[in-house]
Amino acid sequence: PGAAVLAARAAQGAGAGYVKLCEPLRAGFDKLSLSGGISNPSPARAEPVEAQPLPVPPDLVSDLNAMFDPRLKAVLIGPGLGRDEMGQARLEAALIAGKPLVLDADALHLLQIAPHQPAIATPHEGELKALEASFGCSGTGSKVERAGALARASGMVIVAKGPDTVIAAPDGRIACAPRASSWLSVAGTGDVLAGTIASRLATGAEVFAAACEGVWLHGEAARRCAPAFTAAQLAARVACAYAACL
Repeated sequence: PGAAVLAARAAQGAGAGYVKLCEPLRAGFDKLSLSGGISNPSPARAEPVEAQPLPVPPDLVSDLNAMFDPRLKAVLIGPGLGRDEMGQARLEAALIAGKPLVLDADALHLLQIAPHQPAIATPHEGELKALEASFGCSGTGSKVERAGALARASGMVIVAKGPDTVIAAPDGRIACAPRASSWLSVAGTGDVLAGTIASRLATGAEVFAAACEGVWLHGEAARRCAPAFTAAQLAARVACAYAACL
């Protein structure tokens, strides 16, 4: 459950009041995806995710119907999702639920249709290419041009992440994030970013604004970490970055 727990920990610190991990029971609890916007999994239980395999506590497990919970204001799907039939079914359920959506990781490889609800996609370079193929984009030009073309084709806000993160909206708005710590290249920091953006979306922020706010908080959390940090340490600093804005 490491990817989903990292996303949930980050979401707790970025403004959402209730974050729920949502997953049907599987043998061994081998995978988790995050459905979130608003709950509080226990930080004590989530702490050692990078140190050793973590059994899923019962209070972090719920069924597919949780995506339709009226208390949830946004859904993040993708971290730890898997690309099998179960993953595809859960993605389709998230699309049907109609909540504002953040798509990351495996969900970006499974997505074949444009969401009808407000949506943010957070691809790295490999995932960006997969989305471009799914939506018939040429994949040529600068990163700004590619992100803009994909945003127009998919109807989603695109956060093309990396050392030169670009945020593009379907209506043509573009934001370019300042270069952040190179330690954001370590495994798991993308899950932290997805959870942070989902948390901002759950507060009611407009999709492009939520994406920009999440990217800024992610970079600021990295700035507040020691020079060498892990994704779990980054997730723990999101709240400090958010507090600096209050």
